[in-house]
Amino acid sequence: MKTIAIIGVGQFGYHLAVALSQKGYEIVAVDKNEDIITEIKDLVSQAVILDATDEKAMRAVNIDTVDKAVVAFGANVQSSLLTTALLQRMNIQEIYVRQINTLQESILKSMGIKNLISIEEEMGSQVANTISSQGVGRYVAISNRHSLIEISVPDPLVGKTLENSNIRSQYGINIVGIKTRNPEIMDDGEVSYEIQMTDIPDPRYVLKKEDLLVVAGTDDNLNRFMTVLGKDA
Repeated sequence: MKTIAIIGVGQFGYHLAVALSQKGYEIVAVDKNEDIITEIKDLVSQAVILDATDEKAMRAVNIDTVDKAVVAFGANVQSSLLTTALLQRMNIQEIYVRQINTLQESILKSMGIKNLISIEEEMGSQVANTISSQGVGRYVAISNRHSLIEISVPDPLVGKTLENSNIRSQYGINIVGIKTRNPEIMDDGEVSYEIQMTDIPDPRYVLKKEDLLVVAGTDDNLNRFMTVLGKDA
């Protein structure tokens, strides 16, 4: 099992550590804020209070033996760079660093760091895509020209099976999942919807108006699919 050090447990580092821990990784969370470490200690394999720029302290908790390390500091650029340099001296092979400005980015690249994380840029692009694509729920870029979107079933496809809709052959995109919304009447008479996800869709499944399609493909093909079938891209 891979061990990953998450160094700097702010909002980003906290959620990253918990998500990776839930995926089965051994996570070592490092921060000098005692309150943050207390909050996360039961959610990860190990949580330690220390200054990540202190080499002796880092080696004492075996950070030099982890498989991967993520430097997740936000505004503290100096600590981020010093910690990154220390991890390199420890010969950690895979180092991921959150960068928040172009100067930090250029310094990290000059240090040979290839795995740069720009949360603000990635989230900004994702939100922009979601806002500008009417009828689309989630919109996630998976490369500079490929995306994965969540979209309600276009009217022309309601009542058709996946097989008969010819989505893949006509538009060059793939339906990778279907979310079905099943109505449920509550005790007070209100209607709520239970969402169930099918990640291997049956080609004989008949599409319903209430369904959500999880679709993957190139941006050009996704835009063509949404435009032709009445979703403004």
